[in-house]
Amino acid sequence: MDFSNNIAFQRVYYDSESKTLFVIFRNGHGTKYAHKNVPNEVLEDFKKSNFSNRFYYKNIKDKYSHEIDFLSDMDHEYLNFKD
Repeated sequence: MDFSNNIAFQRVYYDSESKTLFVIFRNGHGTKYAHKNVPNEVLEDFKKSNFSNRFYYKNIKDKYSHEIDFLSDMDHEYLNFKD
């Protein structure tokens, strides 16, 4: 997904098989979170949202379990996660 104009997110990936949403922040460290069991409908609403930061914090961050993701961008490309 293209978040190039977003002040909070650098990049977002989604693995449709595991329903895992990977969010990479523009916080100087490139922190990545892997949110588990995110339904595709939530992903689509996130993509369509005019205020993606607000949508993320209200509808994803604390509603779906998450952990820090240590995969590199190349790993994500190799795994063919959908942008």
